[in-house]
Amino acid sequence: MRVRLGLVALTATALVLSAQTAMADGGAYIEFRGPRPGSHFLPGDDASGTAFVAIPERHEELLDRGPFYIYLVPGNKWIQEGKALPEGVIRLATATIERDSGTIFEISTSFTVPDVQGEYYTIQFCNEPCTISGFRESLSGQISIVQTLREASLLNEQQRLYGKNWHLRRQVRKANKQVEDLQLMIDAAGSERSNLIQQIDDLEAEIVRDQRAPEEDARPLAEGWALVAIAIAVLVSLVAVTLGIVFSRRHRPTLVVPDTIAGLDEELEDTLART
Repeated sequence: MRVRLGLVALTATALVLSAQTAMADGGAYIEFRGPRPGSHFLPGDDASGTAFVAIPERHEELLDRGPFYIYLVPGNKWIQEGKALPEGVIRLATATIERDSGTIFEISTSFTVPDVQGEYYTIQFCNEPCTISGFRESLSGQISIVQTLREASLLNEQQRLYGKNWHLRRQVRKANKQVEDLQLMIDAAGSERSNLIQQIDDLEAEIVRDQRAPEEDARPLAEGWALVAIAIAVLVSLVAVTLGIVFSRRHRPTLVVPDTIAGLDEELEDTLART
């Protein structure tokens, strides 16, 4: 039972992907229905399966190589064209092939679920001996055989919860991707904001420099009052120097040098007498 529960997630994914593939390429998956909702069958249940395949007109002659049968394949075994059927394969029923429209054909079958061990089984389509297992690719499906209704109910609930969880995880991945994209946009906007702020600062500094330049060009080397003070100081200095020279010349003693020695002696005696 634990092994079966562990296989539910993998099987649910396989069923979804197989069904999507069938719809995309014309039909390679047989969908089975039973007396209860879900894909789990009890031994003795009546099961029916249907698939639609596209068979090009040039390949319709393959239909003459029937009859075609539906086989129950256990475990991980697989029927291959041109080879003997694997051990344990059970032939369930004959497949009916009818034209639906144009090149689309409906393949249908119905059978009673055999009394075998509870497990997931592959249902495959092939003629006998097996030379055609499909018309574009192998035609197959899958069913789960259980022993009790309770087991079927639990497995159905497990599959439902797994599908819901898978959907939520997908939404979380999408949300995380959106968050990452938004963060990249925020980072880019922050970088752009920093660049704009730097440009604004540069422009403001340039404006200040432009405003100061005319004032500095018009400003004189020295203020007017300073020039007047300097002129007055120069004039005062000149007057002082001139007066000093004149004063010194007026009070400087006159030195008369006698022409003879006798005259020099007389001058010396007069000087001594005055002192």
